[in-house]
Amino acid sequence: MIGRAAALIALCGLGACAGTSYLGATLPTPCDERDIEGCMGWMVERDLSAAELDLYDDTALRAYVQGVADRLAAGANLAEPPRVVIANRDGTYATSGNRIVLGRPTLERLDSEAELAGVVAHELAHLEGHHAVVSLFGPPPGDEAMVLRRDAEAIADERAVALLERAGYTPGAMARALRAVLDAEDDEHPLRADRIARVAVLAGKRPGFEGRAELLRQVAHMVVGKDPRLGQRVGDAWVVAALGLAFELDADDLVREADHLLVLRRTRGTLAAYAIGAPWAHELAGALDNRRARAHALGRLTIGVVTAPSERDGSPIGKLARALRTTLPQPAAGTRVAILERPHGALLVELGGRDVPALGLRAATPDELAAAEPTRIVIEYAIHTGAVGPSRVCAGRLLEDPARRVIAGEPIKCASRAIEGREPDDTDDADAVDVVATTP
Repeated sequence: MIGRAAALIALCGLGACAGTSYLGATLPTPCDERDIEGCMGWMVERDLSAAELDLYDDTALRAYVQGVADRLAAGANLAEPPRVVIANRDGTYATSGNRIVLGRPTLERLDSEAELAGVVAHELAHLEGHHAVVSLFGPPPGDEAMVLRRDAEAIADERAVALLERAGYTPGAMARALRAVLDAEDDEHPLRADRIARVAVLAGKRPGFEGRAELLRQVAHMVVGKDPRLGQRVGDAWVVAALGLAFELDADDLVREADHLLVLRRTRGTLAAYAIGAPWAHELAGALDNRRARAHALGRLTIGVVTAPSERDGSPIGKLARALRTTLPQPAAGTRVAILERPHGALLVELGGRDVPALGLRAATPDELAAAEPTRIVIEYAIHTGAVGPSRVCAGRLLEDPARRVIAGEPIKCASRAIEGREPDDTDDADAVDVVATTP
């Protein structure tokens, strides 16, 4: 998010950010009052919901996570608690504008409210230190910049331990949270083992609130693993369940799918299709060259050629809007496209090659929509004390460490079915826990 913050400070800071809109919504008070960070935070959230269809739609879960952030913020050096949004994508980060974006895949890895609080506290510490903004004015990219960024991450880890304890959570949950969410090493963060060891020493064995049952109760029925509703092959069709649409696929088509994107080659023509938010689609459709729009049985269909971004609005907010729009999903200038607008989003199809293939769009069938339903978390309950054990504990897939020991009545996190891309459990343990019920 540093790139977007840089654009805002360089452009919005030149004058008042007022009198216009962004992705179909009137700019809020922070933009009118030249609150650069507040304006930035609002735009980040607007991008997720109105441009990319990437907000995870669960009001109760978001309110729960917000409550955890509020509890932590009471002991932090912030004028007000940050606003937390849950994104249906990987990655958790703090942005300028007092926002924390929590990736759903991060949330599904955690086992207690205290671990969730650890993740949120780390990002809250970045907000306290204005790390996203400070890094803009540091040295140019290079070894020294990487050292500063690693230092900021280490500071956020250590500050998170203090925030956890101040809010009444078990400070040792920070080490468990890092162990759960950190996968690969990178240049911008200290080594994973060093981070975990450092916070474990800082936390010691001091007690606090864990909230395992509280977290699991909130994530019951949450999507786990890949969410296929923005695009998945089902039989002889590519189905975008979120929009209720399906592409007919021919036997001779060369088809590739990746990250909710369909790329199809048919004879000498190609197309690439992906879902975007309705406001962003409406804006793109309105700026096409050689535009032809008509009512379609499935929605409003607009066909035309993508133009280069307009430079007519020279105001600071106009320049900012152009800078931010370049980061959104969109075709390159000169590309011929078809945009089908639906009530809750739109499908954008890039058309290429000498022979443009027929779209073959239709409404998805009930069976196709059911096939695209994502895997969800199911909570089961132990009736005996012992190790969680093998996968037979769950009807689908175990989402716990099989070695975890639980007491009778304790919740166990499972998936409703096997998860794409994850190996099935192959453990076996004589102390496997029986279960008696699942959450309704």
